[in-house]
Amino acid sequence: MSAERCMCGATDCPICGPLQGYSVRNKEFDLDYEEMALEEVVETILDYGQWPRPRIGKYQVHVEFSLYEWLQEHADPQVMLELYEACICDDNDVLELRRIRERKAIAERLTAHLRNSDIVSEHSEFMAADDQ
Repeated sequence: MSAERCMCGATDCPICGPLQGYSVRNKEFDLDYEEMALEEVVETILDYGQWPRPRIGKYQVHVEFSLYEWLQEHADPQVMLELYEACICDDNDVLELRRIRERKAIAERLTAHLRNSDIVSEHSEFMAADDQ
C-alpha cells in the first residue's frame, strides 16, 4: 500500500511542500532579510564611504569595507578624471547628472560584489534577530 500524496499545493504544507521543492521553513522570509540587508549595506557605503557607518561622538568602529579602497581596485581611473573635469566646469547640471549616473553605476556594481558576502549575511542575521 503506497502513501497518497497531498495535493493541496500550499508551500508551507509539511506533506506536499517539500515534495514540490519547498521547505517547511519559509525561505522567502530569509531572502527578504538578505535583500533588505544588501540594500542597506550598499546605501550606507554610498552615503558614508564605508561599512559600518562612522559613529559621531562615540568610539570609531572597525571599517569592514571601504569604498575608497574598493574603487581604487575596481574603477577605471578615467572616470575620476572625468568627474574632476566636471567639478571644475561652470555647468553644475552636467556635474549633477554625472554624479547621479556614477552613483547608480557604482551601486549596481557594489550590489553584485556584496551579494552573498559575509557583511550582508551578518547584517541580515542582525536584522532578523532585531525583529524577533
